[in-house]
Amino acid sequence: MEERDYRRDALRIFFIILTGSSEFKDPSYPEHDRVFAGESRLQALDFWVRYPDYLADEMLSQYEQGHDVSLLAQVREIFENEEPSLRKIPMLRRYFGAYEPLDTSLGILKSRGLVMPRTRKAMDGKSSHDFLTGALSRRKLDEIVSAFPTLEWYRARTDLVLNVANGRGGFDLKKRQHAQKEYHEAQTGDLIPTIAERVLKRLEALEELV
Repeated sequence: MEERDYRRDALRIFFIILTGSSEFKDPSYPEHDRVFAGESRLQALDFWVRYPDYLADEMLSQYEQGHDVSLLAQVREIFENEEPSLRKIPMLRRYFGAYEPLDTSLGILKSRGLVMPRTRKAMDGKSSHDFLTGALSRRKLDEIVSAFPTLEWYRARTDLVLNVANGRGGFDLKKRQHAQKEYHEAQTGDLIPTIAERVLKRLEALEELV
């Protein structure tokens, strides 16, 4: 079995948190000025980064709604670059969908002062999770990409995933992913299966209509 690369996982999560964060101001956290809200949102966005075929299918659905031909071109590029096989990082099906504990990745980022995980309790007793970052985080990520230019793919892909997500929260994103039969019917503990062949056929059919 291939040894898990936790540093790669941490870096991918780092890209998502930084790119998907919003302005944050709290005197209690003077070194942090950005916040990424929601662990389920983080998991859902990570799924689309790890499964380019599912991301591509969502983009085709958006194309059918708005007929933005640039979406077809982007999906075609995903397949020409063989991303559904070369870029896929399998994810397990859990009770509520694709899920993976983030403790190790977040621990790596926290130990380096790059991400501050925070848990808050609402009046109803439910807990919510968010992740704080600051200027150090942005500077370090720029340094990493400068040193390893191939990692620019993750920056571009995270931008694309967030654009496709269009501000939706974790619940809505998970709902969209559950709409995929292969995702929804995967058994708990099994890897989420690919849908690349089906998505490629859908792309080809839509291209013929343009």
